[in-house]
Amino acid sequence: MPNTKFSFVRCRILDKCFRSPMLYQIQDLIDACEKELQMSISRRTIYNDIDFMKSHDGWDAPIDTIKDGNRRYYHYTDADFSIDKMPLSEAQLKQIQGAVDLLNSFEGLPQFVGLEDSLAKIGLTAMNTEAKPCFGLDHNNYVGGLEHLTPLFNAIQYNTVLKIKYEPFDADAMDLVFHPQYLKQYNNRWYILGVEQNHTDQIWNLALDRIQSIETTKDYPYIKLDEDWNEYFDDIIGVTNLDNAPVETVHFHVHGKTAHYLYTKPLHGSQVAKWLDDKTLDITLKVKINYELKRTLLSYAPNITVLAPQSLVEEHKESLQKALEQYQ
Repeated sequence: MPNTKFSFVRCRILDKCFRSPMLYQIQDLIDACEKELQMSISRRTIYNDIDFMKSHDGWDAPIDTIKDGNRRYYHYTDADFSIDKMPLSEAQLKQIQGAVDLLNSFEGLPQFVGLEDSLAKIGLTAMNTEAKPCFGLDHNNYVGGLEHLTPLFNAIQYNTVLKIKYEPFDADAMDLVFHPQYLKQYNNRWYILGVEQNHTDQIWNLALDRIQSIETTKDYPYIKLDEDWNEYFDDIIGVTNLDNAPVETVHFHVHGKTAHYLYTKPLHGSQVAKWLDDKTLDITLKVKINYELKRTLLSYAPNITVLAPQSLVEEHKESLQKALEQYQ
């Protein structure tokens, strides 16, 4: 199948065009897809879609052309044909099987609860279930708090206020009236972001493994934030976005094999890296300095020299000194 994001959607748009009593030239087909999908589509992409629809891996669609001078119009030779009436091909079944295998890798996440029952209802139970797994995802089913994912997911979907008993690492358990907004995974740990009833001017993040209990409440109207969550995480590593913290230039050198690792796996989207020699990489990041950034730099401590800002340099050195003291 054409390796583009909207390929199946485009085929359905084309199917509608070919079934229409109107006749469509190639530019008309492009215009119809662009209008529906609100994106630019190339002529080659539409030709590829037509070839796929006509192929055995597609639907063996009876697409033909009518010539009128220099013009060529596309239509179905069988007016009753539609790809919606056709069974899935073997290639399509394999493609769906791959997608199902991927979804099954997220076992326990609320979006995929009941997935097998849903597939059975649409007749997709005859696929090969004995195939060997060919990939693995870094998803830890044993981390604490996963039992809270489904109620939190549902609370976000249905704008439900929650009473949460939460115990931070460094304080006693507290009772919160919480308005959940967004679930985020970082470093194999899940967090729920939202606002607390008595602190509605700031976004809190709660680690799911520190939640002791959750119950719903109708005593408070739900507060829905108008937050762009992609933008919210733009300037940070991890989940801690300190409201008043500025975005700073973090500068450090990385040495040895770690340099090659961080060159191919940037720590952040703002990373700018240049080689000083074949073993030393100069890196700058434009980020807010938070706990997760400090923790990340410390994880590479033997191979990193922090250069700026000076406050981070001093804190990094102090952490390394405390680590050395554990061995004295």
